Amino acid sequence: MRPIIIAVFLIAAFSLTAVAQKPDSSKPAEPKPAVTPKLPEATEVIEKYIKAIGGRDSLKKQKSRYQSATIELSPMGVKGTVETFSRSDDRMLVKTTLAGIGDVLLGFDGQKGWTTNPIQGNRNLEGKELLQTKRMAVFTREVAFDKLYTAMRVRGIEPLGERKAYVVVGSTEGLPEEVLYFDTETGLMLRSDTITITPEGEQASSSFYDDYRDIEGSKIPFKVRAKTPAFEIITAVTEVKYNIPIDDAKFTQPK
Repeated sequence: MRPIIIAVFLIAAFSLTAVAQKPDSSKPAEPKPAVTPKLPEATEVIEKYIKAIGGRDSLKKQKSRYQSATIELSPMGVKGTVETFSRSDDRMLVKTTLAGIGDVLLGFDGQKGWTTNPIQGNRNLEGKELLQTKRMAVFTREVAFDKLYTAMRVRGIEPLGERKAYVVVGSTEGLPEEVLYFDTETGLMLRSDTITITPEGEQASSSFYDDYRDIEGSKIPFKVRAKTPAFEIITAVTEVKYNIPIDDAKFTQPK
């Protein structure tokens, strides 16, 4: 904010001086100083995003959600499916089925986070992994950014392909920052940069959101492209259902 105030002050001072002097035609015109655009508050960017995807009232009507999609890992050529079950009490199950590997489950039952896969078996999540999963399980996160982050700020405006985006940085105590990119015109989220906590260490990724479609009054991206230094994951949504019954047992860690 302070650089903007200084720039405005200098422009105003230059204008007042110019009024008192006659222009000197022997000198080339001085270039106009660049004016830094005033950035909105993070809450303004988020409210525009909420409105763009259907509005707060419409999103709050959702009490549960089922979503299915196909996924492909490149360049390995591994294909599979992913199903997500979630409820408004912040319980979640993500079931990923990969060809030649089997089912990989990630769950949060409201208190405990867990994962199971054919290679490592069952494992309880602790520390940063648990915090990360708890944040991931927040339902209708679009209207719950105050639960996702302890602080948010607008870092600036950056080009993103042919679009321009407000860059919002979200901070959560104990976890790496997340960077979110919102279209300055439409308000839709175009990209997010995340560092994922894994047993092997921290993994950086960038996700790009496209093909937004209206489902029962709210817009969601039907195509997501996630890039990491080692590979790329293409996700294509195939089905979305809201307000369906999901039993508690769905979120319980298998034995």
